[in-house]
Amino acid sequence: MDPRGPTSAEPASIMALLLRWLSRQLSPEAMGWLAAELERQRMTVDVRRLALSLGLVGRKVGRTDLTLDPDDELAAQRLRAGWQPRLWGTDEAARVALLIATYRGDDQPFAARIDRLCTTAEVTEHVAYLKGFAVFPAGRQLHDRAREGVRSSIGPVLEAIACHNPYPFDYFDEAAWNQMVVKCVFTGASINSIVGLEQRRNPELLQMLRDLVSERHAAGRSVPDAVLAYVGSG
Repeated sequence: MDPRGPTSAEPASIMALLLRWLSRQLSPEAMGWLAAELERQRMTVDVRRLALSLGLVGRKVGRTDLTLDPDDELAAQRLRAGWQPRLWGTDEAARVALLIATYRGDDQPFAARIDRLCTTAEVTEHVAYLKGFAVFPAGRQLHDRAREGVRSSIGPVLEAIACHNPYPFDYFDEAAWNQMVVKCVFTGASINSIVGLEQRRNPELLQMLRDLVSERHAAGRSVPDAVLAYVGSG
């Protein structure tokens, strides 16, 4: 693997930003519940309680789109380039905050915890966890789980890691990156939503896409304009 380097923001800063946004949108009851669950995990990591609270987020917090102003988005970019929290829901932000609350500077145990949760999660939870890869600590240790997300046959799961997420740009080597881009074309995910697509352009990827375009044209199938433009500009 040839990752592009450590990019994780300070977990406490990410947590503070998420809670600031959530406090503006959640009811006092919902915010109180979340604050209590976060405090439990800060005191002592309780894996059983964590799984329970992650499952309860949908009912206790609910889902609405995060409402961010330009200053919020600027603050997000300062902490993590390429992070796009405007596309997150309140439930996703709450789940990511709960997971970050379990981090103790222990990269491998943290990554193992995320891996186990992704293995057993239902789709909504799995999507939230993968979106969290944008800001989670232990980025290098999460690599294998991120690759597994790209291999998923479930569209929202694939897109949670491949689209609007800076994690692959920073941590995937060229082969993994190319496979992800081609998978997005196969599944109909917009390649324009891939963070760093232009910066990680490479000859092998362009050839893979040209071959795919030729196959589709030969079969009388259409190709998205964004793919044709990307290949044509290479």
